[in-house]
Amino acid sequence: MFFPNLMHINKSYLVLEVGPGGYPHWRSDCLLDKWDQSSESDVNTSQFGGTAQVTKGKPLFITKDGIFPFKDKRFDYVICSQVLEHVPVCDLPLFISEINRVSSRCYIEIPTFLYDYMYDFEVHVNLMDIVNGEIICLDKSTTSLHSVNRFTQHLLQKRIEGVFPVEMVNKSLFITGKEFSGNIPLRIVESEEKFFEIIRGKRENTPSPSFFWLARNKINQTLRKYKKEKPVSFFG
Repeated sequence: MFFPNLMHINKSYLVLEVGPGGYPHWRSDCLLDKWDQSSESDVNTSQFGGTAQVTKGKPLFITKDGIFPFKDKRFDYVICSQVLEHVPVCDLPLFISEINRVSSRCYIEIPTFLYDYMYDFEVHVNLMDIVNGEIICLDKSTTSLHSVNRFTQHLLQKRIEGVFPVEMVNKSLFITGKEFSGNIPLRIVESEEKFFEIIRGKRENTPSPSFFWLARNKINQTLRKYKKEKPVSFFG
């Protein structure tokens, strides 16, 4: 997660994290994923951020046919970071509606289209951005990215080698996030032309965490380690 400072989570909130992969957020109380460690090894490495799945003792639930196994408004807050770009366009409306169903507040973080125009990650199936509070999505298979495959794969290899992690130079250019309250606006577009027409109007610049925010967050994270995690039965 690049912009945790955008989240406003009260101490009393019950928090669900969707798609934590190998890096669950310390504030989450419960995890939800499409796979677990019993899945095929190639799924683990590609979908969990290049590492094994990690729960840190938090209960892990698995989605079934896209449905979250929880009652309506069971959670006060949902964290969904670096996930939507992995969800096929045909499944996105249900995915978003399930977040809306189980909670009225959430934080969503996604890579902007520039991230894939730079690296073209195979596991990313969408080009995305957030413009004027609305999530914009284009099925990546309909784009012309394949025509520059040699270029993107070369840059991806350099990133893996630690030579060219450009997203760390200007995070808000390559990653965006927003906290939502109520419904989450989603617009799926059909062409690159329409996608770029919309994102040209983007004016937001996502602020990075300040030194004081990071220090306070580190203290809270350390204190959380002494708190016992809730059992699976709590969420039944």
